[in-house]
Amino acid sequence: MKKIILVALLVALTAPCLLAQKKVVREFIREHRRGKENIAVTVPGFLIGLAGGIGKLASECEEEKIAFSLIQELGTTKVLTFDIDDFNTRQDVSDLLRTLEGEHGYERWATMRAQSGEQAELTVQVIGKTIREIAAIVTDPKEHRAVFIHARTHFTAEELGEVLMRLLVE
Repeated sequence: MKKIILVALLVALTAPCLLAQKKVVREFIREHRRGKENIAVTVPGFLIGLAGGIGKLASECEEEKIAFSLIQELGTTKVLTFDIDDFNTRQDVSDLLRTLEGEHGYERWATMRAQSGEQAELTVQVIGKTIREIAAIVTDPKEHRAVFIHARTHFTAEELGEVLMRLLVE
């Protein structure tokens, strides 16, 4: 009986993590994690919250404490790094962002390009005044790598802006 209760508890705790991200995100990660050098990691939200709490206790300056407080608001986060030469990366990223923005209510908040060729895209899903999900992808043609991050969140645009402004002022 104890084993059945333990298994049911384990399923109840891990099921939300498995269903947290959109199907299109899961499919993008599943496709792009193929390859010798490609890595995909899912970090549960409670673990991020724990790390943020430890960082907040260990930090000495106010800006770091605010950043760690914001990190504690992240939920399940998926991180993928892959070789851009293995895929039609530009088209795949465009398709992913178009689907997120067209079908799932995401908004493009930033597109940045450096003279060196690096590019970053940031799109978020806002419900009410709360940022619920963030998707970011950074490509570096010189390194032939891309990093994709998708996170569930529970903070407002004002909180994110406050942290970014404090970090940029320093």
